[in-house]
Amino acid sequence: MSAALARPVPPQPRPATDGLRGRADILLLLVLAVPTAYVDWQIVRVWSWPPAWSATWLGLTLLAAGLGVVWLDGRELVAPLVAASLYAGPIITAIARLHFVPSPVALIGDGALQTQQAGDLLLHGTDPYGADYAALGLGRTPWAEPFPNPALHHTVFWPGQFLLPLPLQALSQTVLHWWDQRVFLLLAGVAIWILLRQLLPGTAGRAAAVAFFLVPGHSLVAVLGDNDLAMVALLLGALVAAQRRRFLLMGLLLGLAVATKQHALLAAPFIVWWALARGASLPVVARSAASGMAALVAVLLPFVLWSPHAFIQDTVVFVTGGGTDAYPINGFGLSALLLSAGVIHGSRDSFPFAPIEAVVGIALWVFGYVWIRARRQLPDVLIFSGLTALSVLFVSRYFHDTHLLLGLELMGAGFIGRLRVLQP
Repeated sequence: MSAALARPVPPQPRPATDGLRGRADILLLLVLAVPTAYVDWQIVRVWSWPPAWSATWLGLTLLAAGLGVVWLDGRELVAPLVAASLYAGPIITAIARLHFVPSPVALIGDGALQTQQAGDLLLHGTDPYGADYAALGLGRTPWAEPFPNPALHHTVFWPGQFLLPLPLQALSQTVLHWWDQRVFLLLAGVAIWILLRQLLPGTAGRAAAVAFFLVPGHSLVAVLGDNDLAMVALLLGALVAAQRRRFLLMGLLLGLAVATKQHALLAAPFIVWWALARGASLPVVARSAASGMAALVAVLLPFVLWSPHAFIQDTVVFVTGGGTDAYPINGFGLSALLLSAGVIHGSRDSFPFAPIEAVVGIALWVFGYVWIRARRQLPDVLIFSGLTALSVLFVSRYFHDTHLLLGLELMGAGFIGRLRVLQP
């Protein structure tokens, strides 16, 4: 027998569509779709949908998710279809009910409503900072609270939150005579889906996008208005730019992300660490940082000059200070634990949360820098961004379900991007 015949034949690789490896993303879709469908069922029950309508809609959606298990070539169609049905469906219905079917339970969250009111004020030449939002509608049912709420008299968001949708808001009010902030947030969601697919190749990107939007409970937050989406879209855009070595664009998008919501500061260093891992030199990173700072200043400076006291009071003093006009401690983070334990005596008492946040944030930035430079895996940027947002916000003055969701979304997308079973 010749040597060629005696040599053992190596096993042939199994097809990519065989077994768990080929179906992991669609199985994840099924696992997440079922609890999300239950949440959506509860939402439309509040709206008094006929049970037959709800059962038909959710049944067909789950059937489509199950179809992906046997129709593997159709997963590119099935995944966004199911995500759109379970995530965007309730939002579109909520928008329609609020504007065309007046009802006391057709809600929009106070944050989304306040953002579009800020845009209205700006379109009419009024400074959104220092305005009395209670008088503009936030003080009425169903947004009224049983105690005097200083949040009704302040906007804590930085200007990008209402500047980015402003052209669309002006157009909608001119043509349709109404505007809903959630329209813009839906567009931001589409951008996030596309960017995740760009960042993570193939099956992993599809699974990460599905997990981002079908985290159980996300649709409930989105119905009220998930105002983190624009910031997340800008952060992911900056990460795509860093991946493609377009570092000046990366800096510009990071600056816009921070100008949209201050929480972006927690994730920005990890994107810079990734740029360094991709070969950016320190001078290049410095120029990128300068472009980001220029974008940030261009957005903030007009409002700072317009009314310095109102801007600082709304965006800094209100969320970090104490006294009768301070943001009351609430939620389920460290501050609520200290309040219930008697360490903090009153919900508006001052407490040095800022140094604690700084220690936690800096520790995670340093650890993330070492880890990302050593491992050089892009999903780790998402994991550390989510972990840092979750940890720092937990030890802040307030920690809400939206903050928990933000951390879980980013960490979930990162962990899914690292799963070996999803790699091409």
